[in-house]
Amino acid sequence: MKRFVYSIITVLMILCIFTSCSVNHRSTLPIPDSMKNVTFSEHMDISIGFWNIHDMSNNKDRDAILKEIENTFNITIHPVSVSWENYKERYQIMSSTKSLPDIFATVTISSTSANDSARLLTLIENHDIRALPNDLSKFPRLREIFGNMDYIRAADGNFYVIPRIAFKDPLLSFSDVGMVVRKDWMETLGMDAPENLEEFIELVGAFANKDPDRNGLHDTIGYNVNNRAALGKWLILGIAPQCNIYSWIKTEQGFIPSYLTEDFKLVVQAYRRLYETGGLDPDFYTKKATDAVDDFARGKLGALEYKVSPSAIMELESVWRLHQDKPFEECVGLLEIFPAPDGKRYRNVSNVFWSETLISSNVDDNKMERILYLFDYLLSEEGYALIRYGLEGVDYIIQDGKYHCLLEDISEGSLVKTLENKYPSLTLFPSLASWGGDRTDFEPNEINYLRYGKYATDISYQSLLWNEENTIPVERNFDCLLMPKEPSDMFSTQAVLDDLTRIIIGKGDPIQMWESQLERYYQEGIADYIQRHNEAYLKNKYSR
Repeated sequence: MKRFVYSIITVLMILCIFTSCSVNHRSTLPIPDSMKNVTFSEHMDISIGFWNIHDMSNNKDRDAILKEIENTFNITIHPVSVSWENYKERYQIMSSTKSLPDIFATVTISSTSANDSARLLTLIENHDIRALPNDLSKFPRLREIFGNMDYIRAADGNFYVIPRIAFKDPLLSFSDVGMVVRKDWMETLGMDAPENLEEFIELVGAFANKDPDRNGLHDTIGYNVNNRAALGKWLILGIAPQCNIYSWIKTEQGFIPSYLTEDFKLVVQAYRRLYETGGLDPDFYTKKATDAVDDFARGKLGALEYKVSPSAIMELESVWRLHQDKPFEECVGLLEIFPAPDGKRYRNVSNVFWSETLISSNVDDNKMERILYLFDYLLSEEGYALIRYGLEGVDYIIQDGKYHCLLEDISEGSLVKTLENKYPSLTLFPSLASWGGDRTDFEPNEINYLRYGKYATDISYQSLLWNEENTIPVERNFDCLLMPKEPSDMFSTQAVLDDLTRIIIGKGDPIQMWESQLERYYQEGIADYIQRHNEAYLKNKYSR
Protein backbone atom coordinates (compact mmCIF):
# COMPACT_ATOMS: atom_id res chain seq x y z
CA MET A 1 0.00 0.00 0.00
CA LYS A 2 2.79 2.40 0.93
CA ARG A 3 4.55 1.58 -2.34
CA PHE A 4 1.35 2.38 -4.25
CA VAL A 5 0.92 5.71 -2.41
CA TYR A 6 4.54 6.64 -3.07
CA SER A 7 4.08 5.76 -6.72
CA ILE A 8 1.02 7.99 -6.97
CA ILE A 9 2.87 10.84 -5.24
CA THR A 10 5.82 10.41 -7.58
CA VAL A 11 3.57 10.50 -10.65
CA LEU A 12 1.81 13.59 -9.34
CA MET A 13 5.12 15.32 -8.68
CA ILE A 14 6.31 14.54 -12.21
CA LEU A 15 3.04 15.82 -13.65
CA CYS A 16 3.38 18.99 -11.60
CA ILE A 17 6.90 19.50 -12.86
CA PHE A 18 5.88 19.06 -16.50
CA THR A 19 2.80 21.19 -16.01
CA SER A 20 4.93 23.87 -14.40
CA CYS A 21 7.38 23.78 -17.27
CA SER A 22 4.64 24.17 -19.86
CA VAL A 23 2.73 26.88 -18.01
CA ASN A 24 5.52 28.99 -16.56
CA HIS A 25 6.79 29.93 -19.99
CA ARG A 26 3.33 30.50 -21.42
CA SER A 27 1.16 33.52 -20.93
CA THR A 28 -2.14 34.86 -22.12
CA LEU A 29 -0.51 36.92 -24.88
CA PRO A 30 -1.81 36.33 -28.40
CA ILE A 31 1.01 34.92 -30.50
CA PRO A 32 1.47 34.58 -34.28
CA ASP A 33 0.76 31.27 -35.99
CA SER A 34 4.47 30.76 -36.65
CA MET A 35 5.05 30.39 -32.89
CA LYS A 36 2.02 28.39 -31.80
CA ASN A 37 3.75 25.00 -31.81
CA VAL A 38 7.01 26.28 -30.34
CA THR A 39 7.90 25.42 -26.74
CA PHE A 40 10.53 27.17 -24.67
CA SER A 41 11.36 24.63 -22.00
CA GLU A 42 14.76 25.97 -20.94
CA HIS A 43 14.75 29.20 -18.95
CA MET A 44 17.25 31.80 -20.13
CA ASP A 45 18.65 35.11 -18.90
CA ILE A 46 19.02 37.70 -21.66
CA SER A 47 20.76 41.04 -21.16
CA ILE A 48 19.73 43.88 -23.48
CA GLY A 49 21.64 47.12 -24.01
CA PHE A 50 19.46 49.99 -25.20
CA TRP A 51 19.17 53.75 -24.97
CA ASN A 52 17.55 55.37 -21.94
CA ILE A 53 15.77 52.36 -20.45
CA HIS A 54 16.68 53.26 -16.86
CA ASP A 55 13.00 53.45 -15.87
CA MET A 56 12.58 49.87 -17.02
CA SER A 57 15.65 48.84 -15.03
CA ASN A 58 14.27 50.41 -11.86
CA ASN A 59 10.66 49.21 -12.13
CA LYS A 60 10.72 45.62 -13.31
CA ASP A 61 8.54 44.30 -10.49
CA ARG A 62 5.47 46.37 -11.40
CA ASP A 63 5.59 45.87 -15.17
CA ALA A 64 2.89 43.45 -16.31
CA ILE A 65 3.85 43.58 -19.99
CA LEU A 66 7.45 42.70 -19.16
CA LYS A 67 6.23 39.78 -17.06
CA GLU A 68 3.98 38.55 -19.88
CA ILE A 69 6.82 38.67 -22.40
CA GLU A 70 9.20 36.95 -19.98
CA ASN A 71 6.63 34.24 -19.27
CA THR A 72 5.84 33.74 -22.94
CA PHE A 73 9.48 33.24 -23.92
CA ASN A 74 10.60 31.72 -20.59
CA ILE A 75 13.28 34.35 -20.15
CA THR A 76 14.42 36.93 -17.64
CA ILE A 77 15.45 40.19 -19.24
CA HIS A 78 18.26 42.22 -17.70
CA PRO A 79 18.14 45.80 -19.04
CA VAL A 80 21.44 47.62 -19.56
CA SER A 81 20.67 51.32 -19.99
CA VAL A 82 23.00 53.56 -21.98
CA SER A 83 22.54 57.16 -23.10
CA TRP A 84 22.87 58.77 -26.50
CA GLU A 85 25.87 60.66 -25.16
CA ASN A 86 27.81 57.67 -23.79
CA TYR A 87 26.68 54.51 -25.60
CA LYS A 88 29.74 54.24 -27.87
CA GLU A 89 32.13 54.66 -24.97
CA ARG A 90 30.15 52.26 -22.76
CA TYR A 91 30.10 49.53 -25.40
CA GLN A 92 33.81 50.08 -26.08
CA ILE A 93 34.59 49.48 -22.40
CA MET A 94 32.31 46.44 -22.28
CA SER A 95 33.93 45.09 -25.43
CA SER A 96 37.44 45.42 -24.01
CA THR A 97 36.36 43.72 -20.78
CA LYS A 98 34.37 40.97 -22.58
CA SER A 99 31.20 42.03 -20.80
CA LEU A 100 28.95 43.11 -23.67
CA PRO A 101 25.21 42.49 -23.17
CA ASP A 102 23.79 39.50 -25.02
CA ILE A 103 22.19 41.91 -27.46
CA PHE A 104 22.80 45.63 -27.76
CA ALA A 105 21.56 48.50 -29.91
CA THR A 106 24.11 50.71 -31.59
CA VAL A 107 24.74 52.64 -34.79
CA THR A 108 27.26 51.18 -37.22
CA ILE A 109 26.57 50.77 -40.94
CA SER A 110 23.48 52.99 -40.83
CA SER A 111 25.59 55.94 -39.66
CA THR A 112 26.87 58.61 -42.03
CA SER A 113 30.21 58.37 -40.22
CA ALA A 114 32.76 55.99 -41.71
CA ASN A 115 34.23 55.49 -38.24
CA ASP A 116 30.91 54.15 -36.96
CA SER A 117 30.57 51.67 -39.81
CA ALA A 118 34.18 50.60 -39.42
CA ARG A 119 33.47 49.82 -35.77
CA LEU A 120 31.39 46.88 -36.92
CA LEU A 121 34.39 45.39 -38.73
CA THR A 122 36.46 45.74 -35.57
CA LEU A 123 33.83 43.92 -33.50
CA ILE A 124 33.74 41.11 -36.06
CA GLU A 125 37.53 40.82 -36.30
CA ASN A 126 37.86 40.77 -32.49
CA HIS A 127 35.17 38.08 -32.23
CA ASP A 128 33.13 40.30 -29.91
CA ILE A 129 29.92 39.60 -31.83
CA ARG A 130 28.61 36.57 -33.66
CA ALA A 131 26.84 36.07 -36.97
CA LEU A 132 23.17 35.29 -37.36
CA PRO A 133 22.22 31.79 -38.57
CA ASN A 134 21.92 31.37 -42.32
CA ASP A 135 18.54 29.66 -42.00
CA LEU A 136 15.87 32.12 -40.81
CA SER A 137 12.87 30.02 -41.88
CA LYS A 138 11.59 29.84 -38.28
CA PHE A 139 11.36 33.62 -38.18
CA PRO A 140 9.25 34.72 -41.17
CA ARG A 141 9.19 38.43 -40.41
CA LEU A 142 12.96 38.62 -39.91
CA ARG A 143 13.50 36.51 -43.02
CA GLU A 144 11.45 39.02 -45.02
CA ILE A 145 13.61 41.90 -43.78
CA PHE A 146 16.88 40.19 -44.64
CA GLY A 147 15.54 39.02 -47.98
CA ASN A 148 15.96 42.55 -49.36
CA MET A 149 19.28 43.37 -47.71
CA ASP A 150 21.95 41.27 -49.30
CA TYR A 151 24.17 44.35 -49.43
CA ILE A 152 24.65 44.38 -45.64
CA ARG A 153 26.32 40.98 -45.59
CA ALA A 154 29.87 41.06 -44.28
CA ALA A 155 32.81 39.98 -46.43
CA ASP A 156 32.51 36.42 -45.10
CA GLY A 157 28.93 36.21 -46.39
CA ASN A 158 27.26 36.43 -42.97
CA PHE A 159 24.82 38.88 -41.43
CA TYR A 160 26.11 40.37 -38.18
CA VAL A 161 23.41 42.96 -37.55
CA ILE A 162 19.66 42.93 -37.12
CA PRO A 163 18.61 46.15 -38.85
CA ARG A 164 16.11 48.30 -36.99
CA ILE A 165 13.62 49.12 -39.74
CA ALA A 166 12.75 52.81 -39.97
CA PHE A 167 9.56 52.98 -42.05
CA LYS A 168 7.75 50.34 -44.08
CA ASP A 169 6.61 53.07 -46.48
CA PRO A 170 9.57 55.11 -47.86
CA LEU A 171 7.35 58.21 -48.04
CA LEU A 172 7.29 58.34 -44.24
CA SER A 173 10.99 59.11 -44.05
CA PHE A 174 10.02 62.70 -44.84
CA SER A 175 9.20 62.92 -41.12
CA ASP A 176 12.81 62.31 -40.11
CA VAL A 177 13.42 65.99 -40.85
CA GLY A 178 11.25 69.05 -40.56
CA MET A 179 11.04 72.58 -39.26
CA VAL A 180 8.90 73.29 -36.21
CA VAL A 181 8.11 76.98 -36.01
CA ARG A 182 6.50 79.55 -33.73
CA LYS A 183 3.54 80.41 -35.93
CA ASP A 184 2.32 82.94 -33.36
CA TRP A 185 5.61 84.82 -33.74
CA MET A 186 5.13 84.81 -37.50
CA GLU A 187 1.67 86.34 -37.02
CA THR A 188 3.04 88.95 -34.63
CA LEU A 189 5.72 89.93 -37.15
CA GLY A 190 3.33 89.75 -40.10
CA MET A 191 5.49 87.20 -41.92
CA ASP A 192 4.46 84.30 -44.17
CA ALA A 193 6.01 80.88 -44.65
CA PRO A 194 9.23 81.24 -46.67
CA GLU A 195 9.16 80.29 -50.35
CA ASN A 196 12.93 80.41 -50.82
CA LEU A 197 16.21 80.55 -48.88
CA GLU A 198 16.23 84.35 -48.78
CA GLU A 199 12.83 84.43 -47.11
CA PHE A 200 13.89 81.77 -44.62
CA ILE A 201 16.97 83.79 -43.65
CA GLU A 202 14.75 86.86 -43.29
CA LEU A 203 12.24 84.97 -41.14
CA VAL A 204 14.69 83.51 -38.63
CA GLY A 205 16.62 86.78 -38.56
CA ALA A 206 13.41 88.52 -37.54
CA PHE A 207 12.82 85.92 -34.84
CA ALA A 208 16.23 86.78 -33.40
CA ASN A 209 16.22 90.54 -33.83
CA LYS A 210 12.68 91.95 -33.88
CA ASP A 211 11.34 90.98 -30.44
CA PRO A 212 8.71 88.49 -31.66
CA ASP A 213 7.49 87.75 -28.11
CA ARG A 214 7.02 91.48 -27.45
CA ASN A 215 8.66 91.42 -24.03
CA GLY A 216 10.94 94.36 -24.84
CA LEU A 217 14.11 92.27 -24.41
CA HIS A 218 16.67 91.01 -26.90
CA ASP A 219 16.36 87.43 -25.69
CA THR A 220 15.06 85.34 -28.60
CA ILE A 221 16.88 82.98 -30.97
CA GLY A 222 16.10 82.47 -34.64
CA TYR A 223 16.92 78.90 -35.72
CA ASN A 224 18.75 75.88 -34.38
CA VAL A 225 18.87 72.14 -34.88
CA ASN A 226 18.17 69.42 -32.35
CA ASN A 227 21.51 67.74 -33.07
CA ARG A 228 24.50 69.32 -34.83
CA ALA A 229 25.17 66.02 -36.62
CA ALA A 230 21.90 66.69 -38.50
CA LEU A 231 22.61 70.35 -39.21
CA GLY A 232 20.58 71.39 -42.24
CA LYS A 233 18.97 68.03 -42.89
CA TRP A 234 15.69 69.87 -43.67
CA LEU A 235 17.03 73.23 -44.76
CA ILE A 236 19.59 71.84 -47.22
CA LEU A 237 16.75 70.18 -49.16
CA GLY A 238 16.00 73.69 -50.45
CA ILE A 239 19.68 74.51 -51.13
CA ALA A 240 21.48 71.40 -52.41
CA PRO A 241 19.15 68.41 -51.89
CA GLN A 242 21.64 65.54 -52.23
CA CYS A 243 23.88 67.18 -49.65
CA ASN A 244 21.29 67.10 -46.87
CA ILE A 245 23.17 64.24 -45.25
CA TYR A 246 26.95 64.32 -44.91
CA SER A 247 27.45 61.09 -46.79
CA TRP A 248 28.28 59.63 -50.19
CA ILE A 249 26.46 60.48 -53.40
CA LYS A 250 26.69 58.99 -56.89
CA THR A 251 28.45 60.92 -59.68
CA GLU A 252 29.65 59.99 -63.17
CA GLN A 253 33.08 59.32 -61.66
CA GLY A 254 31.72 57.08 -58.90
CA PHE A 255 30.71 57.75 -55.31
CA ILE A 256 32.11 60.76 -53.50
CA PRO A 257 31.32 62.49 -50.18
CA SER A 258 28.63 65.12 -50.72
CA TYR A 259 30.76 67.82 -49.13
CA LEU A 260 33.21 67.66 -52.04
CA THR A 261 30.61 68.77 -54.58
CA GLU A 262 30.19 72.26 -55.99
CA ASP A 263 26.64 72.32 -54.61
CA PHE A 264 27.94 72.03 -51.06
CA LYS A 265 29.51 75.45 -51.39
CA LEU A 266 25.97 76.85 -51.51
CA VAL A 267 25.40 75.23 -48.11
CA VAL A 268 28.55 76.81 -46.68
CA GLN A 269 27.55 80.21 -48.01
CA ALA A 270 23.96 79.93 -46.70
CA TYR A 271 25.02 79.01 -43.18
CA ARG A 272 27.55 81.84 -43.02
CA ARG A 273 24.74 84.26 -43.93
CA LEU A 274 22.43 82.72 -41.34
CA TYR A 275 25.12 83.14 -38.71
CA GLU A 276 26.03 86.71 -39.67
CA THR A 277 22.41 87.89 -39.74
CA GLY A 278 21.80 86.35 -36.32
CA GLY A 279 19.20 83.91 -37.63
CA LEU A 280 21.32 80.89 -36.67
CA ASP A 281 21.75 80.47 -32.92
CA PRO A 282 25.14 82.08 -32.15
CA ASP A 283 25.85 79.20 -29.77
CA PHE A 284 24.68 76.39 -32.08
CA TYR A 285 28.06 74.64 -31.93
CA THR A 286 28.42 74.59 -28.14
CA LYS A 287 24.98 73.38 -27.09
CA LYS A 288 24.02 69.83 -26.18
CA ALA A 289 21.53 67.87 -28.27
CA THR A 290 18.65 68.62 -25.89
CA ASP A 291 19.36 72.34 -25.51
CA ALA A 292 17.58 73.41 -28.69
CA VAL A 293 14.41 71.57 -27.63
CA ASP A 294 14.57 73.24 -24.24
CA ASP A 295 15.09 76.64 -25.87
CA PHE A 296 12.02 76.09 -28.03
CA ALA A 297 9.90 74.81 -25.15
CA ARG A 298 10.92 77.75 -22.96
CA GLY A 299 9.82 80.24 -25.60
CA LYS A 300 13.30 81.40 -26.65
CA LEU A 301 13.70 79.72 -30.06
CA GLY A 302 11.58 80.46 -33.12
CA ALA A 303 12.48 77.65 -35.55
CA LEU A 304 13.66 74.18 -34.58
CA GLU A 305 14.93 71.65 -37.11
CA TYR A 306 13.38 68.49 -35.72
CA LYS A 307 11.56 65.28 -36.57
CA VAL A 308 7.91 65.76 -37.49
CA SER A 309 6.32 62.35 -36.92
CA PRO A 310 3.33 62.27 -34.53
CA SER A 311 5.49 60.73 -31.80
CA ALA A 312 8.21 63.38 -32.19
CA ILE A 313 5.72 66.26 -32.06
CA MET A 314 4.12 64.63 -29.03
CA GLU A 315 7.50 64.54 -27.27
CA LEU A 316 8.09 68.20 -28.06
CA GLU A 317 4.64 69.12 -26.81
CA SER A 318 5.24 67.26 -23.55
CA VAL A 319 8.41 69.34 -22.93
CA TRP A 320 6.53 72.50 -23.91
CA ARG A 321 3.89 71.82 -21.26
CA LEU A 322 6.56 71.78 -18.57
CA HIS A 323 7.43 75.41 -19.30
CA GLN A 324 4.50 77.09 -21.03
CA ASP A 325 0.95 78.04 -20.13
CA LYS A 326 0.17 78.96 -23.73
CA PRO A 327 -1.56 76.18 -25.70
CA PHE A 328 0.92 74.36 -27.92
CA GLU A 329 -1.51 74.18 -30.84
CA GLU A 330 -2.00 77.96 -30.86
CA CYS A 331 1.71 78.71 -30.95
CA VAL A 332 3.41 75.94 -32.92
CA GLY A 333 3.23 74.87 -36.55
CA LEU A 334 5.37 73.31 -39.28
CA LEU A 335 7.11 74.88 -42.26
CA GLU A 336 7.11 73.01 -45.55
CA ILE A 337 10.26 72.94 -47.63
CA PHE A 338 10.71 75.59 -50.29
CA PRO A 339 11.90 74.84 -53.84
CA ALA A 340 15.56 74.01 -54.50
CA PRO A 341 17.49 76.00 -57.13
CA ASP A 342 16.12 73.70 -59.88
CA GLY A 343 12.57 74.74 -58.96
CA LYS A 344 11.60 71.35 -57.51
CA ARG A 345 10.69 70.60 -53.91
CA TYR A 346 12.48 67.61 -52.40
CA ARG A 347 11.75 65.41 -49.44
CA ASN A 348 14.19 63.52 -47.29
CA VAL A 349 14.84 59.84 -47.91
CA SER A 350 16.19 58.03 -44.87
CA ASN A 351 17.95 54.71 -44.64
CA VAL A 352 15.71 51.69 -44.90
CA PHE A 353 16.83 51.15 -41.34
CA TRP A 354 18.58 53.23 -38.71
CA SER A 355 20.65 51.62 -35.97
CA GLU A 356 21.22 47.95 -35.51
CA THR A 357 21.18 45.18 -32.93
CA LEU A 358 24.39 43.22 -32.48
CA ILE A 359 24.64 39.88 -30.72
CA SER A 360 27.48 39.09 -28.34
CA SER A 361 29.78 36.17 -29.14
CA ASN A 362 28.90 34.85 -25.66
CA VAL A 363 25.42 33.94 -26.95
CA ASP A 364 25.11 30.24 -27.82
CA ASP A 365 22.86 28.78 -30.52
CA ASN A 366 19.95 28.11 -28.16
CA LYS A 367 19.92 31.64 -26.79
CA MET A 368 20.32 33.02 -30.32
CA GLU A 369 17.16 31.18 -31.35
CA ARG A 370 15.25 32.56 -28.37
CA ILE A 371 16.38 36.10 -29.17
CA LEU A 372 15.29 35.77 -32.79
CA TYR A 373 11.88 34.46 -31.72
CA LEU A 374 11.50 37.54 -29.50
CA PHE A 375 12.38 39.88 -32.38
CA ASP A 376 10.07 38.06 -34.77
CA TYR A 377 7.23 38.37 -32.25
CA LEU A 378 7.78 42.11 -31.83
CA LEU A 379 7.54 42.47 -35.62
CA SER A 380 4.26 40.52 -35.78
CA GLU A 381 0.76 42.00 -35.70
CA GLU A 382 0.27 40.52 -32.24
CA GLY A 383 3.48 42.07 -30.95
CA TYR A 384 2.67 45.37 -32.63
CA ALA A 385 -0.68 45.55 -30.81
CA LEU A 386 0.86 44.73 -27.43
CA ILE A 387 3.63 47.31 -27.51
CA ARG A 388 1.43 50.09 -28.88
CA TYR A 389 -1.91 49.56 -27.18
CA GLY A 390 -1.10 47.59 -24.02
CA LEU A 391 -2.81 44.46 -22.73
CA GLU A 392 -6.04 43.51 -24.42
CA GLY A 393 -8.89 43.30 -21.91
CA VAL A 394 -6.93 45.50 -19.49
CA ASP A 395 -5.97 48.59 -21.48
CA TYR A 396 -8.23 48.18 -24.49
CA ILE A 397 -10.81 45.96 -26.15
CA ILE A 398 -11.78 45.32 -29.75
CA GLN A 399 -15.52 45.58 -30.39
CA ASP A 400 -17.01 45.20 -33.85
CA GLY A 401 -13.51 45.36 -35.25
CA LYS A 402 -12.79 48.74 -33.63
CA TYR A 403 -10.37 49.72 -30.87
CA HIS A 404 -11.79 51.04 -27.59
CA CYS A 405 -9.55 52.34 -24.82
CA LEU A 406 -10.31 51.14 -21.28
CA LEU A 407 -8.00 53.58 -19.52
CA GLU A 408 -9.83 56.39 -17.78
CA ASP A 409 -6.93 58.74 -17.16
CA ILE A 410 -4.71 59.51 -20.16
CA SER A 411 -1.79 61.40 -18.62
CA GLU A 412 -0.25 64.31 -20.53
CA GLY A 413 -2.88 63.80 -23.23
CA SER A 414 -0.91 60.86 -24.63
CA LEU A 415 -1.66 57.16 -24.54
CA VAL A 416 2.01 56.51 -25.32
CA LYS A 417 3.12 58.34 -22.16
CA THR A 418 0.37 56.74 -20.10
CA LEU A 419 1.38 53.23 -21.16
CA GLU A 420 5.09 53.97 -20.63
CA ASN A 421 4.32 55.12 -17.09
CA LYS A 422 2.27 51.99 -16.47
CA TYR A 423 4.67 49.62 -18.24
CA PRO A 424 8.24 51.05 -18.21
CA SER A 425 9.40 48.25 -20.54
CA LEU A 426 7.60 50.15 -23.30
CA THR A 427 10.62 52.44 -23.38
CA LEU A 428 12.33 49.38 -24.92
CA PHE A 429 9.98 46.99 -26.72
CA PRO A 430 8.36 49.37 -29.27
CA SER A 431 11.84 50.25 -30.60
CA LEU A 432 13.80 47.06 -30.03
CA ALA A 433 12.96 45.45 -33.38
CA SER A 434 11.91 48.49 -35.43
CA TRP A 435 11.85 52.29 -35.16
CA GLY A 436 8.99 53.40 -37.30
CA GLY A 437 5.66 52.00 -38.20
CA ASP A 438 3.47 52.49 -41.21
CA ARG A 439 1.08 55.04 -42.57
CA THR A 440 -1.60 54.08 -40.06
CA ASP A 441 0.53 55.69 -37.34
CA PHE A 442 -0.03 59.08 -39.00
CA GLU A 443 -3.74 58.85 -39.73
CA PRO A 444 -6.15 61.05 -37.74
CA ASN A 445 -8.30 58.60 -35.80
CA GLU A 446 -9.28 57.76 -32.24
CA ILE A 447 -6.29 55.49 -31.61
CA ASN A 448 -3.69 58.00 -32.76
CA TYR A 449 -5.40 60.90 -31.02
CA LEU A 450 -5.07 58.90 -27.82
CA ARG A 451 -1.51 57.81 -28.57
CA TYR A 452 -0.05 61.15 -29.58
CA GLY A 453 -2.65 63.82 -28.99
CA LYS A 454 -4.95 65.33 -31.60
CA TYR A 455 -2.79 68.24 -32.67
CA ALA A 456 0.45 66.26 -33.04
CA THR A 457 -1.40 63.70 -35.16
CA ASP A 458 -3.19 66.25 -37.31
CA ILE A 459 -0.18 68.40 -38.23
CA SER A 460 2.00 65.37 -38.94
CA TYR A 461 -0.68 63.90 -41.17
CA GLN A 462 -1.16 67.17 -43.03
CA SER A 463 2.60 67.34 -43.58
CA LEU A 464 2.53 63.77 -44.93
CA LEU A 465 -0.21 64.65 -47.43
CA TRP A 466 1.62 67.83 -48.47
CA ASN A 467 4.90 66.00 -49.03
CA GLU A 468 3.18 63.23 -50.94
CA GLU A 469 1.55 65.76 -53.27
CA ASN A 470 4.29 68.38 -53.63
CA THR A 471 7.74 66.82 -53.21
CA ILE A 472 9.96 64.25 -54.90
CA PRO A 473 12.39 61.99 -53.03
CA VAL A 474 16.11 62.64 -52.95
CA GLU A 475 17.99 59.86 -54.70
CA ARG A 476 19.88 57.58 -52.31
CA ASN A 477 22.14 54.61 -53.13
CA PHE A 478 21.80 52.54 -50.00
CA ASP A 479 23.99 49.66 -51.16
CA CYS A 480 26.89 52.14 -51.07
CA LEU A 481 25.75 54.12 -48.03
CA LEU A 482 25.34 51.03 -45.85
CA MET A 483 28.52 49.26 -46.87
CA PRO A 484 31.11 49.32 -44.04
CA LYS A 485 33.76 51.90 -44.80
CA GLU A 486 37.39 52.41 -43.98
CA PRO A 487 37.82 54.39 -40.74
CA SER A 488 39.32 57.86 -40.93
CA ASP A 489 39.84 60.61 -38.39
CA MET A 490 40.39 63.12 -41.18
CA PHE A 491 37.32 62.38 -43.29
CA SER A 492 34.75 61.46 -40.67
CA THR A 493 31.39 63.23 -40.48
CA GLN A 494 32.37 64.76 -37.16
CA ALA A 495 35.60 66.16 -38.60
CA VAL A 496 33.74 67.67 -41.56
CA LEU A 497 31.14 69.24 -39.27
CA ASP A 498 33.92 70.72 -37.16
CA ASP A 499 35.55 72.21 -40.27
CA LEU A 500 32.20 73.52 -41.51
CA THR A 501 31.47 75.07 -38.12
CA ARG A 502 34.84 76.82 -38.06
CA ILE A 503 34.04 78.41 -41.42
CA ILE A 504 30.46 79.32 -40.49
CA ILE A 505 31.67 81.35 -37.51
CA GLY A 506 34.80 82.61 -39.29
CA LYS A 507 35.58 86.05 -40.70
CA GLY A 508 37.01 85.42 -44.16
CA ASP A 509 35.17 84.73 -47.40
CA PRO A 510 33.32 81.44 -46.69
CA ILE A 511 33.73 79.98 -50.19
CA GLN A 512 37.46 80.69 -50.26
CA MET A 513 37.82 79.23 -46.77
CA TRP A 514 35.95 76.09 -47.81
CA GLU A 515 38.00 75.70 -50.98
CA SER A 516 41.16 75.95 -48.87
CA GLN A 517 39.73 73.26 -46.60
CA LEU A 518 39.04 71.02 -49.60
CA GLU A 519 42.63 71.49 -50.74
CA ARG A 520 43.77 70.20 -47.34
CA TYR A 521 41.49 67.17 -47.69
CA TYR A 522 43.13 66.33 -51.02
CA GLN A 523 46.61 66.90 -49.60
CA GLU A 524 45.73 64.51 -46.78
CA GLY A 525 44.75 61.81 -49.26
CA ILE A 526 41.01 61.97 -49.72
CA ALA A 527 41.28 61.07 -53.43
CA ASP A 528 42.96 57.78 -52.53
CA TYR A 529 40.40 57.23 -49.77
CA ILE A 530 37.57 57.68 -52.30
CA GLN A 531 39.24 55.34 -54.79
CA ARG A 532 39.64 52.59 -52.17
CA HIS A 533 36.01 52.94 -51.17
CA ASN A 534 34.78 52.70 -54.76
CA GLU A 535 36.97 49.67 -55.42
CA ALA A 536 35.62 48.00 -52.28
CA TYR A 537 32.06 48.85 -53.32
CA LEU A 538 32.48 47.32 -56.79
CA LYS A 539 34.16 44.23 -55.34
CA ASN A 540 31.36 43.81 -52.81
CA LYS A 541 28.67 44.42 -55.45
CA TYR A 542 29.93 41.90 -57.98
CA SER A 543 30.91 39.25 -55.46
CA ARG A 544 27.31 38.80 -54.30
